[in-house]
Amino acid sequence: MARGTDRPDPARRGHIWHVLAAAVGLALLAGCADRTATVPGPGAGRLGHVLRAWSAFPAGARPRPLVLTGPAVADPASGFPSGEAKFAYLEGAFNLPAALPSGPAAADGFPLITATKAVQVLRSVAAKGPPVTRRLTVTGVRLGTAVFDTDRGPRQLPAWLFGLAGVRDPAGVLAVAGSRIFTPQRRPANRRAFVAGARLGRDGRTLTVKFFGAPSGTGPCSASYTVNRALSPTAVAVEVQGHNRDGAAVCAAVGYPRRVTVVLPDPLGGRVLVDAASGGAVTVLPAGP
Repeated sequence: MARGTDRPDPARRGHIWHVLAAAVGLALLAGCADRTATVPGPGAGRLGHVLRAWSAFPAGARPRPLVLTGPAVADPASGFPSGEAKFAYLEGAFNLPAALPSGPAAADGFPLITATKAVQVLRSVAAKGPPVTRRLTVTGVRLGTAVFDTDRGPRQLPAWLFGLAGVRDPAGVLAVAGSRIFTPQRRPANRRAFVAGARLGRDGRTLTVKFFGAPSGTGPCSASYTVNRALSPTAVAVEVQGHNRDGAAVCAAVGYPRRVTVVLPDPLGGRVLVDAASGGAVTVLPAGP
């Protein structure tokens, strides 16, 4: 995946698993047995707004565009040798070689960006904090592959790999051109995603939606959940609602893995599953063996 031990803070670039953020709202969540509810039509409140943002997605296109659910930069897998090196990386403080490779125009069926454009992407996610005391020297740039999170699971994709002095593993920048990557008409809201992922059943219709919430049970700090949904030809939006057993109880902000099963009226197909809380796409994994 695009993250690892001692790697940059995921909160800076975003990640599909937001445990702490989901846990903050536990005391506000509230119900009854886990179940699903259908919100009529794509015009129902937040769900309808989310669907409209994804209305241009070409769900039936072949090949289907990439939809990223994680960053376009895969940080060095084994981290950094020091805090200074990590800080320099986070700030985009790089000493670049005099020349960058021109590279091919396409690879693995994808049109590619240039290494020069990849440098811009790498620097565009800089934290922009206080001045750095050290810079990282880029020892080499080559075209390879790295794993990136998409709405259909982790994928090995073409990437520009940047070797860094003193750092064991390279940083990878997604090399796929923007023409093969879909972003919604309106950017997702600046809120954390509540839905952490989903698994699609063999029938193509049954979705197990995963999130973090209050524990199950009958105690004052337990909760049950319902899922509202809205569907369009291009996307399926889901919104998890919690129901506390005792709204007056003071409960620890600890997130527990929870899941609710949603049965769609027809197969998900090429449509995007979208979290209504953030407006962002959700990673959907296929059914296990």
